[in-house]
Amino acid sequence: MKIAGIGQATPLSQLTFNQISDKFTTDVYKLFLGISWYTGERPGTILKIDVNHIYQNVAKRQPRDSVIYPAANRKDRQTRELTIHRALKLMLAAYRPPESGLLFPSLYMADKHLSLQAVDKAFRRAVKKAGLENQGFSLYSARRGFITHLNEQGCSVKVIQKATGHKSISSLMRYIEVSDAQVKNAIDNF
Repeated sequence: MKIAGIGQATPLSQLTFNQISDKFTTDVYKLFLGISWYTGERPGTILKIDVNHIYQNVAKRQPRDSVIYPAANRKDRQTRELTIHRALKLMLAAYRPPESGLLFPSLYMADKHLSLQAVDKAFRRAVKKAGLENQGFSLYSARRGFITHLNEQGCSVKVIQKATGHKSISSLMRYIEVSDAQVKNAIDNF
């Protein structure tokens, strides 16, 4: 668990995702968290996404079947394409995106994206309003929750690696949270 900014972020669960998402005051931050939760992408990459990489038709608010994260925007410099979850499609259809350019443009500079600090502040406010402060949640909690949830659903590590774009299994394994109940269940069903 992350304590005072040190350690790994506590993974979100479906419940904590909903609790935090419901406390955002603007749809911008709610959509950001939704994209993070349903795609497991890094926060910095999500901020750089272009509307055309997630919408098939921006004017009609019609999402693509898959989101495209270009290599230039990703830490590993590999393009990642991932199927868009039906719940995220609903969020995207309800959202009013900019006509072109970045999905999350800066409020102050048209050619820049919203700052990570602004998203982090909004996230921390929502966490506090949800009564979940001091539990180790950070912007990486959605990514860790996405990966952990796939693992809990019985997805193989190779499937999770493909879904997240991790180059190595060892770096992926740091994201997977394993509960005592899972260990007990595994031993009981041996």
